[in-house]
Amino acid sequence: MSFRATASELSQPSVFLPSLLLLGLLTLVGLGSTDLLAQDAPDLAWKKPEGATLYQEARSAFDEKKYADAVKKFKDARKQAKNRATRMHIDNWLLATEGANELNALIQQAKAGKESAAYRIGAKNYPRFAQSPIGPEYKKFLTEMESKLFVVLDDFERVSRRYSEKFGKKFIDDAEKVQQGKRALEWKVSSQASELKIKTLPKNMDSFKSLVMYLDMPKGGAAYQLVFVVPGTSDEGLSKVTKVQNAYIAQMKSHRGLKRIEVPLKNFKGQGQVEWSRVKDFRIQFLGGKKFTAYVDFVALQK
Repeated sequence: MSFRATASELSQPSVFLPSLLLLGLLTLVGLGSTDLLAQDAPDLAWKKPEGATLYQEARSAFDEKKYADAVKKFKDARKQAKNRATRMHIDNWLLATEGANELNALIQQAKAGKESAAYRIGAKNYPRFAQSPIGPEYKKFLTEMESKLFVVLDDFERVSRRYSEKFGKKFIDDAEKVQQGKRALEWKVSSQASELKIKTLPKNMDSFKSLVMYLDMPKGGAAYQLVFVVPGTSDEGLSKVTKVQNAYIAQMKSHRGLKRIEVPLKNFKGQGQVEWSRVKDFRIQFLGGKKFTAYVDFVALQK
């Protein structure tokens, strides 16, 4: 997720950041091309030669951003499809046309100064279009938005000793598990490896609205806590703090599979003597001692 601006991104963060509003840039410089958006096509089969002509006309209309015309021609071409593979391929282009139309609207919304709203809608709807030809351009838009809206706490792009396999954690580059960028963190959760700690936080937390991250528990997991730790009083000093007594905590339910987590900071409950200006670190703590595998990516703060 890459999307990113570090406090050191969303990371993914933050964030979350590699990126460009590629579709917007292509529009500006006139480089829009089906070649950039097309996916490998199966051997398309048609009832009549008219089908192939309609299909090519639909693709051209798509490139020219004439989406209403593209939809009509794709639908007409679909009527001439001879087999299921051809119909499915056209259906994917119809989905891409819907996604491209939405993406264009989001780009305009962002240009009008409503970047947070555009990003929120895009992040929610992107999974629907991810596997269609518009998917890569849609994701690039989200990445660009993340670079503006997020400060990354950790996107796990940089391999180092800050996470150890001794405590169940390792960096991975499995494309199916990475949500942003090139790497994510695999976490073999157990009673001995139930906490993940991130030490690099912005000095001023007052300007942020929410915490965002991706958490994938493919076979299910356990309930967990999101914790912003506040050190003891100035009289105690950091060296005397041996356990979390002062913190902002959000209790989270378990889930199965991949989920994009977004928790407004106002929903974190204060425990002990706490102030957002004195937050020390951020932690994810699984409860119950259950063993399972989780994947974490793009832990970030949204402005």
